[in-house]
Amino acid sequence: MSDRHSVDQGVRSAQLGVLVNAALAAIKLVAGVVGNAYALVADAVESTSDIFSSLIVLGGLRLASREPNDEFPFGYGRAETLSAAVVALMLLGTAIGIAVEAIREILTPHHAPAPWTLGVLVAVIVVKWFVSRRVKAT
Repeated sequence: MSDRHSVDQGVRSAQLGVLVNAALAAIKLVAGVVGNAYALVADAVESTSDIFSSLIVLGGLRLASREPNDEFPFGYGRAETLSAAVVALMLLGTAIGIAVEAIREILTPHHAPAPWTLGVLVAVIVVKWFVSRRVKAT
């Protein structure tokens, strides 16, 4: 498999991830707010961070695929490593934010989630499973 094919495959996977996560984030946020399901709201935040992660990875892949030039005679390959580091730090920040909010929610009494929000969670799991199978197959 050529490097160019690998980059193109990574770009397509990242683009699919952005589209799917954007749709899922919107659905989970609305369902979570309307149905009092704070786990869905937290998952919407996580999906939104996935969108930004995919965009960062996409930018890193595009930059890394550039040919070496006079300014960078060894190429741009480290862009992938830098984008991975940025994504890792961003996910750490997201996890800390969700943990802080979870503690606040535990300490604050609120209504139980609407029963139909469980169906939303199941649908999200199914969609994510199909997307992962699609990405793995490419």
